[in-house]
Amino acid sequence: MTTIVNPCFAEALTSFVAAKKEGKKAMEGYQDLNRFIAWCGKERRVMELSPSEVADYAQHVGISGSDPSQRLTPVKEFLGFLKDEGWVQTGLASHLRVPRTRRATGHKGGSQSAANEASYMSQEGYQRLVAQLEGFKEERVAVVEDIKRAMADKDFRENAPLDAAKERQGFIEARIRELEAGLAATQILTKDGTAEHARQKAKVGSKVSLKDVASGKNLTYTLVDAREADASSGKISTVSPVGQALLERAAGDEVVINVPKGTLRYTVQKVER
Repeated sequence: MTTIVNPCFAEALTSFVAAKKEGKKAMEGYQDLNRFIAWCGKERRVMELSPSEVADYAQHVGISGSDPSQRLTPVKEFLGFLKDEGWVQTGLASHLRVPRTRRATGHKGGSQSAANEASYMSQEGYQRLVAQLEGFKEERVAVVEDIKRAMADKDFRENAPLDAAKERQGFIEARIRELEAGLAATQILTKDGTAEHARQKAKVGSKVSLKDVASGKNLTYTLVDAREADASSGKISTVSPVGQALLERAAGDEVVINVPKGTLRYTVQKVER
């Protein structure tokens, strides 16, 4: 009997595999389950997993081809195990529906309708996606280091850590592209029921909130004309290196700026007028 109260996905997977062995059930689809764990993040706590993320994964598997129903079966069993263990309160397996592919819709209208429906969300939901994007971009840096360490082992024929790190890198990059594309099309629903485009781009007069990727420090700049620039009050010129780099950027974007002292790397968190 397990004594883990709030496991991470890696710990939950270990418990799931052990339970399978104790029950003398064949462990099939282990690679597919590993892909799901990599998608979620091995170190994340299982209780953080949301129904929308489960549905997103099903959609990802559906558009990638190769029999999505078979690939999702072990994941569904794993999600059921999480519920049985009391590690999640909601039955997440029901959200792991095999999606219809574009071919299955039979016409462009169905796909377009689904895309339009998915483009509207609350401010809270939008910020959740921005936070996910920022997290994956931070993890992107970590996985590169994992690959470097794994490559230090010259025997590449059976280098499981290297294979796992590269697969994880592929998931991270795919997730970043999907989140960026989704955020680009998102419309935020306001309190009065109307919608406004979420990806507001930085222009002269915009207030831009940033996070320094290296230090984690939060910064805020206001983009102004060169004649109004005042570094002491956070007003930077749009002709300065930082100001130029921030123009036309939106929340979720990563900005790399070359300055005399080196390279700056920021994540745009918010753009306001």
